[in-house]
Amino acid sequence: MEAQPAETAEALPPPSLEKIADNVWIHKSYRVVEPWGPVLSQGMVVKTEGGIALVDTAWTDEETETLLSLISAELGEGPDIAIVTHAHADKMGGMAALQKNGIGGRAHPLTNEDAPARGLRKTMFSILDGKTQEMLLGAEDEEGVTVFYPGPGHTRDNIVVYYAPAKVLFGGCLIRPGDSNNLGNTADGDVGHWAQATRNVAEAFPDAEIVIPSHGPMGGRELLDHTIALAEQAAANQ
Repeated sequence: MEAQPAETAEALPPPSLEKIADNVWIHKSYRVVEPWGPVLSQGMVVKTEGGIALVDTAWTDEETETLLSLISAELGEGPDIAIVTHAHADKMGGMAALQKNGIGGRAHPLTNEDAPARGLRKTMFSILDGKTQEMLLGAEDEEGVTVFYPGPGHTRDNIVVYYAPAKVLFGGCLIRPGDSNNLGNTADGDVGHWAQATRNVAEAFPDAEIVIPSHGPMGGRELLDHTIALAEQAAANQ
């Protein structure tokens, strides 16, 4: 990625936090990425009986420090753990800030394999063994946070996170926003499997009602269908 011109970077909105459901917030941060210009990246914060889980960092360590302050101010405490959904800067560019604040990051093993080559810091722990499976976060089922690996799509390591009590699915960069007409960044993607990966997500979480993509407005299950259609079109055009 090309560096941001200083004057452009200063004009970007600061990181923000928005409550969207009981115990669920979306966090937002921006970075200038050529050739797209300012790019919004979103993550999620979930408060459970066991603590607070942060899904993805902001773009940078500095922005992630700001995000952690916002979380502490809004929720009264900071995250206990962080889940990283794949090895790109918009998802784990703030790992050093997390580790500085004693927050243990978790990611798919493939994410930690790919991170160093992309100039990114690894997480401390792995949460999946590389197989297509789901795994509850934390020791008790009632915490309701599920991490799922649907197979390659946007990247070979992309995972999604579901919070059952609020029926909220964070699809990350695998899921495209409703106004998109393409798959976005496919440089590290598996276009041929993208549609099936999204179907796997839809089948794994039939009760999901709110779907959050990384790079656009949240919606409902129509975002899953929209992503499948875009991926099928892209695969046909390969």
